[in-house]
Amino acid sequence: MSLPRIVSDMVVTGIRILGRASAAAGQQAMANLKHKPENNDAPRASSSSSKSEHAITSQLQMTIDEARMILNVKKDDPMEIIQRQYDAIFTANGPPPEPAPSANSPQPGKRPSRAPAHSHYLQSKVYRALERIRAERAEEPTPPAGEVRDAAGQGTDAAPTVTTAAPPPPPPPGTGSTGQGGGTSS
Repeated sequence: MSLPRIVSDMVVTGIRILGRASAAAGQQAMANLKHKPENNDAPRASSSSSKSEHAITSQLQMTIDEARMILNVKKDDPMEIIQRQYDAIFTANGPPPEPAPSANSPQPGKRPSRAPAHSHYLQSKVYRALERIRAERAEEPTPPAGEVRDAAGQGTDAAPTVTTAAPPPPPPPGTGSTGQGGGTSS
């Protein structure tokens, strides 16, 4: 066989392979487009609750599932666990504490060691996730006063338990006003 014939056969074979791969990818894309993911959540009680959930999602730009994934919590976790997760993640992504000046401070010609950088973006995401979960929990119906639900969901006439709400989390750095001209101090 001659060299031009071998090269032309390789080009034709390559084009066939590329064409088949493109066709298979197009078919898979069409199948993915037609597939609708199944929703494992329980059906909604009414369309008004669905509308209010949609309104919260639109307002906060985050779904409840996304918020749970960010905070690494489950659907049935109490707010105390969610708050602990928030505090841990928010603190981990915060700026390191300022080192106290000491006699061993670096010389002017030497570079100080680099502290790990913090992420304002991640702190904002964590804060918005907590906000979204709180908004969802505020929408949930509460049992009437004087009626307490046991673990099986049955109502009893026992005295209601009083829980105190956790204090609101601090706003992410740079989003709140300082009360003195709106600037931040350095």
